Amino acid sequence: MKNVKAILFDSGRTLNVPRTGHWFITPNFIKIIEKEGFVYSDEQLDEAMQKAYDHISKILVVKTEEEEYEMFKEFYEIVLKELKYPDISDEIIDLLARDNVYNDEKFFFFEDVEQSLKILKGKYLLGVVSDTWPSLERVFINKDLRKYFSTFVMSSVHGSYKAEKVLFKIAMKELGITPEEAIFVDDSESNLQAAEEFGMIPILIDVYDTKDLESKYKIIHSISELIEK
Repeated sequence: MKNVKAILFDSGRTLNVPRTGHWFITPNFIKIIEKEGFVYSDEQLDEAMQKAYDHISKILVVKTEEEEYEMFKEFYEIVLKELKYPDISDEIIDLLARDNVYNDEKFFFFEDVEQSLKILKGKYLLGVVSDTWPSLERVFINKDLRKYFSTFVMSSVHGSYKAEKVLFKIAMKELGITPEEAIFVDDSESNLQAAEEFGMIPILIDVYDTKDLESKYKIIHSISELIEK
């Protein structure tokens, strides 16, 4: 850590997780689609969600929350059609999309995150680099966590993914440092490989404390482990 000037974090499964355990099953999803006589299996829901995700994953550029909202309207319309939901309406599609985009409670932040960020910011520049959509930054702002980060780079805003390394380059420019001066923390080995190829120091985070997990990268289970004792 001696020559490190900055620490960059992925967001999902690094700083937060979906409150329901699923990225697209929002806090009110089940309540919104509940209807007498309408039943579906977990397998059917998974298949519907996957088909909808395959569709939106082709939409590379989403710069605003309004664009994100329109995208998720398409997403949930596909889900409902795949589940053969009776009486699909603009109203229910709107409710589902709004619960995804505008509900700040869709994410649960790990208990040690804020205190750890507060301490780490005293010594390092901090940043977020995430494959995500614009509403993530608003959630950080409203949870009073955005203030800890000197750069906040989201894939859809720039039409690129972490694996392509463009987002890392943007973060380095905004921080005014070289890749060799930065740590990147992510739960994905493929993203860490891209970070390593870019020149950063990769660290794998495993918040679930997976049994017998092995990696060529250093493994931590909480960002609090980055705080020098």
